[in-house]
This record gives sequence, C-alpha cells and structure tokens, in this order.
Amino acid sequence: MQNSQNQQNATSEIPMSELLNYHKQLAEQYKDVDPVQVTTSPDLLALMAFNGYYAMTNTPGAFFTVDTNIHIQNGSSTPIYDLALIICMDGKTSYRVPFTGTFDGTHLKQTGTAANTFDVTLTFTHSGQLNGTIASFTGTITPFGGTATTVSGSTYNNPIHYDQYIGEYYETVPLHISPSNTKKTSVKVMKIEDNYQISYDSTGNGTLTTVDSFSYNLNMYFFSFTEGNNSISLIMGTAAAGGFACNNMTVDNTSHTVVSRSLQTISFPVMASNEIPNLTPDSAKDLAQFSGYYSLPSIAPLAFISIQAQYINELGDDYVVMIGLSLDGVTSQGFYFDTTMNFSENKLTIPNPAITLTFTKAYDATNKSLASVTGTVMGNNNVTGYTLFNPVPLSAFGGLPMTNKQGVKLTVVNDNEVIYAGTQITTPMKSILYVPIMYILAYPSTNPTTVMSFGTDGKRGNTCIITDNNGIYVTYAIPDESAN
Repeated sequence: MQNSQNQQNATSEIPMSELLNYHKQLAEQYKDVDPVQVTTSPDLLALMAFNGYYAMTNTPGAFFTVDTNIHIQNGSSTPIYDLALIICMDGKTSYRVPFTGTFDGTHLKQTGTAANTFDVTLTFTHSGQLNGTIASFTGTITPFGGTATTVSGSTYNNPIHYDQYIGEYYETVPLHISPSNTKKTSVKVMKIEDNYQISYDSTGNGTLTTVDSFSYNLNMYFFSFTEGNNSISLIMGTAAAGGFACNNMTVDNTSHTVVSRSLQTISFPVMASNEIPNLTPDSAKDLAQFSGYYSLPSIAPLAFISIQAQYINELGDDYVVMIGLSLDGVTSQGFYFDTTMNFSENKLTIPNPAITLTFTKAYDATNKSLASVTGTVMGNNNVTGYTLFNPVPLSAFGGLPMTNKQGVKLTVVNDNEVIYAGTQITTPMKSILYVPIMYILAYPSTNPTTVMSFGTDGKRGNTCIITDNNGIYVTYAIPDESAN
C-alpha cells in the first residue's frame, strides 16, 4: 500500500482506470437486473480457480488473463459473477472477451464468432508454486479467421474472495493536543461484513453509511463504487502486524484529482522494535517464501499470524522478515525475525513470545489456499491456519516498459533494479526495498522519496502507481488507445 495520505494527483491518469471503467459498465449493465435471476455457469465457477494474469512466453509483453469480477446491486447479498478472458498476443494490443466456452476443471475451450474474438484451447494446471508461480497453461490461441499460435504462460496470482477482507478498517490521523504535543488517533472509515455488506465513510468524521452497489476484482483485490461525483477505489492487501490494509483512493470525476489514504484493521500494533536488526539469520530468505496472512480461526475469528518479507538489495541476496501476531483481531504485536529465533525444515521457533509453527506449501483446492501452518501459539495448542496470498517477485512486472501520456516511463530491469524516467529526471534505482507480498517498492531503501505500487489493470496489463515528491503518476504496459 502507498504510505502517502491526502496527496493530489499531478497528472490526468487515473489509477486502475480500465478496471474502474469496466466496473462502471457492470453497474450500468445490471442496474435493473434482479441478481437472483442471474444464472452462473458451473464452468465459470471452476475457471475462477485459475483467475490471474499469465505472462506468456511467445512474445515479450504478451499476456492472458482470467479476469473475474463480482457485482453487488442495490444491497443484494447475491453476487453477480462476471468472467472474461483478456488476451494480448503481441504486447501492444489487448482484448477483453467474455467467457462463453467450456471448462471442465482442466481444459478451457472457447470458439470465436466475430472480429476481436479468439479460438482458445488451453490446458491449465496448478503448478504447486514452482519457482513461486501458482498455475500455468499450454495450448493454442487463434485470432478469429487467423492462424493458431502455440502458447504457454504462468501466473503468480491467486484469487482472493470478498470474505477474506471481513473486518473494520481505520485511518490514523493526527490529534493536535498542543503545538508541542501531537499524538495520533484512529477513525473508523470502513466495515466489510458477511453477505456482501460494506459500510464506508468518505468524510473522515467516523459516520459510516451503507454502500448499496459495488464491484470487486479477484485478481487485483480491488473494490470500486460511486459516491456522488466521486469514484471510490479500495486496493486491498496486508500490513504485517497492521492486519489487513487498504489503499483508499477517491477520484474526482470532473477534475481527475486523486486523494489517497491508508487504512488498516489494526491501527496501533505494538512493535517490539522499529529497528531493522543488524544481523538476520541466513534462513530469513527461506521464511520469506512463506510470506502471507494466515488466519488462525482456532484461536479467534479474526486472529492471525502474518509473515511479511522485505527484500533489500543493498544487503545482498537477503531478506528482512516482519512477523505480526494477533490473538483477537483487534490488537497485535510485531517483531523482526532475528538471531534469537530459528527457521529450519519449515519450522519456525520463537522463544518470546512462545511460537512453534510448521509451514507447508501445497495448493488446497477446497479453500484455494497456497500454504498452511500448524503448531502452538502462546499457550494455544493445535493451532491451524492457511494463507491465500503469494509473494510476487519484482521481475514479474517486467517484459515491457510501463508509460503514460505525460512521458513517464518505468522499466523493471530485474529483481534488483528499475529505471524510472520521471517528469524531472531519469533514475536507475538500485538501492531498493521491495515487499513481495504487497508488490511495493521504495527508493532509496533508507528514507524513501519514491514509492511504487505494482499490479495489473485489466486490458492495460502491468501497471504501477508511482508516488514521489512531485505527485502521483500512473504507468501502464498497454496504452489506453490499444486496449480494445
């Protein structure tokens, strides 16, 4: 999540613009529809398990996305499912094609019937997180009336459903007691509840009102809805000991300015130390591969343990790992993985607080989880939990540079470097801090002046929201006019 709050967008680019526009189309399409009367294909629900952005190997920048959205209309508790195939064969032009084919759990087959459609014959497998990827496919894609192209692709994405983010979300704001005594307080901004009920406060005064209609994208964990002249966006994620996190952006649809604020489910986690340890165990890199938010329902409904790694390339090929623990979902404590702890053969041992957990990487088709934990936590025996999140390497956002109309250009060179050609200067960024579970990069790694939030934006492919001293900029792999 971006750390900046209340920043005005310095450009006319709107973050997540393709998804925002598509969500508006869904709202218009279903405004007079009774959700209960909408039939959802079982093949659609099966294909949702492979939701994600798949980088294809046939051409630089080519990609295939299984893109699932849900839409809630007029306070209904029944979601309307919408699944499309987004296809970019050349890294330059992309198409969103509604899913009208068949999927038997492994084989996807769809026949194109008009211009800008495709014959698609693909075989999907869950790859067991081979080199960090979640799933892959092989097969052929044929433009309508064209020649078949043999393709293969893989994704780091895992679909995360609405109910993962149930909780209350707070903004931390200054509390001015006196000129020399400024503390902070928290204001409840949002509540996500069962049965697709969201309450939200756009004013900052703590008064929540029900959001009647909204849309949610399972790939980018992205909610959107409209309040008056404003488009509200919620990009969800995790924040170590802070629990779940939300980058809440409000776009004025007239001026195209953006106000951004950061929300968390736990406002004031207690950190054992805010200092990165001088020495980290060699096993920190191994623990980093289990980065994620692990719900611990055997302790309490919103209890969790969170593993959040930071890759700092100045330290060499090494990671600093933050651990967050909450036994009630309301309060939490956080600490860095250091030499007083041990991680060996996937078993984490922490003497204080007393934690012994064994991690296992395996895809579970029942709950769509990627890893699980078992063990004991501070006197709670037989603790079990799992995570839906997956750490994504920085290089996953490579392939082609990301640009915008203002001339900003961002190139992901590899896991250790990006080149940022901003409005003022071109900077090869090698002193970076990157958080794989959140797709966040900070530069320089100490006292950052630039923060980048990576992701994908529907037909526009890879995208990055960049915040620096000059404002907020958004870059895309696919120019707007080439996303059909």
